[in-house]
Amino acid sequence: MDLNFFTLLGEIVVVLLAILLILICITLILGFYLIKNKKLIFPGLLLFALNLTYPTLKNLFKWFQLNDLLIDEISIDLRNRINREKFSKLDAKEVIMVLPHCLRSTSCPAKLGESGLECVECGGCCIGTIKCISDMKGIDMYIVPGSTFIKNVLKKRPFKGVIGVACPIDLNLAMMSLDSYCPQGVYLLRDGCINTLVDVDEVIELINVTQPPTQYSKEDFIK
Repeated sequence: MDLNFFTLLGEIVVVLLAILLILICITLILGFYLIKNKKLIFPGLLLFALNLTYPTLKNLFKWFQLNDLLIDEISIDLRNRINREKFSKLDAKEVIMVLPHCLRSTSCPAKLGESGLECVECGGCCIGTIKCISDMKGIDMYIVPGSTFIKNVLKKRPFKGVIGVACPIDLNLAMMSLDSYCPQGVYLLRDGCINTLVDVDEVIELINVTQPPTQYSKEDFIK
């Protein structure tokens, strides 16, 4: 009886490992195709496989000393593309933007309020340009130094869509937690605690995706 039980248990483990291996292969094949060709195929299957294999893939990449941030970048790109059509139909007033405080200049004069830093558009960093465009579009922007401020924003400000900027890991986890909304994300090109870098044009493109269709660019605000 005991022998039969352990035999059955072993067979179940083997089957589960085989399923996990198949899901990992699906995630890697479809994920690399997405990153390389900027095209999405079988999005539902990729999202399902990625959600199940995310921790395993991160650990495997770290084990083989590979860039595990690639898994987060695949997940961000996938969620962006899945949500883009729905996001584009949202009114700008239904969207908020969350930026990390590390984008600001080291000489930033902004003061810290209840919902994060209050940008004064001093011109010392790219935040001022993004804020000016988001204000004209009607999107509320929050510059947050931590998760506590994000929670405050979520409690006070109802929204349907969110534009998030952060390092790949934090951004991916945030987009996963906001799956019931309509998130769009831009990950930092250079992360860290200070002097981080983001593709401003990519952020502005997301701002311009929302309704109404008035379009702006960085050049509109260069003096």
